[in-house]
Amino acid sequence: MTLRYTVSRLARPDARRAFGRAWLWICLAGAAVTLVADGGRHFFLVLVAWLVCIFAPVRIAVEALHSVGPRWKTALQRESLGRADRYRSAEGVALMVEWFASREVRSPRLAPPDLGPKVIEAASRLAGRLLRGDDPAGLRSGVGRCASLLDRWVALIAAGDAASDGAGPGELWDPGASIQDQWGTLRAVAGLAALTKVLVAVYEDSAGRPLEEGAAIRREADAAMDYVDQVGLRLDGPPWEEIAAIPRSTLAPDAAARMAGTWLEFCAGPLPAPRRLGAFLDAVTA
Repeated sequence: MTLRYTVSRLARPDARRAFGRAWLWICLAGAAVTLVADGGRHFFLVLVAWLVCIFAPVRIAVEALHSVGPRWKTALQRESLGRADRYRSAEGVALMVEWFASREVRSPRLAPPDLGPKVIEAASRLAGRLLRGDDPAGLRSGVGRCASLLDRWVALIAAGDAASDGAGPGELWDPGASIQDQWGTLRAVAGLAALTKVLVAVYEDSAGRPLEEGAAIRREADAAMDYVDQVGLRLDGPPWEEIAAIPRSTLAPDAAARMAGTWLEFCAGPLPAPRRLGAFLDAVTA
């Protein structure tokens, strides 16, 4: 499964680009070793052999996986759905996260193309860290913290009060910021909503039972993704309404500010971003 999963991940453009860079360096290193062994007498032939005969065919084959990879991944996901141990490996967790993300999340118009992969990466890593064998209690706690932050963040945006709930100006929302900065925050909120919704689905699947407040969290996540479009695109729409049964008291103000700040940094940069994602995971699990 590990080899099939690794190959199926090459369907993602960022994974193919990362593989292409690594493969190029490997081929250049191989060419350098060959030139040293040859004494540099056939520089052109060695370079052509490594780049044309070795690098290019593999790179072309990997690019072809953009159409084959999704079918392999879907097959692996369907196989995993019937396995009782699907959450006991990193590959199994990632497959289930991608499965639920594709079915649970409808991205807002404001979301950039790379927001989906970032949500999947964050949800996979967070679920992998919080799931402990057959006990999903840790994941439930993570869901509660993310849902609490989402509720507080959207309420601050709706109120236009950057200093509410103890968060300093600009830490969660600054109504006087530039449109570019506001869009960055709104996209991060949309990503947090998608992340929270996926985590609810993973928890319920791993636990084999519905989350007590899961329906309310899903409604708020969907409403939040619609609301960021309304705010960011200056659309006319109804005012934000709080949804009952959302866990609102699980986060201290400093913990909310730390989670929001690390999530903003992660969403602002390109993948892979292990340090930024690690900081966010630490903030959620602190």
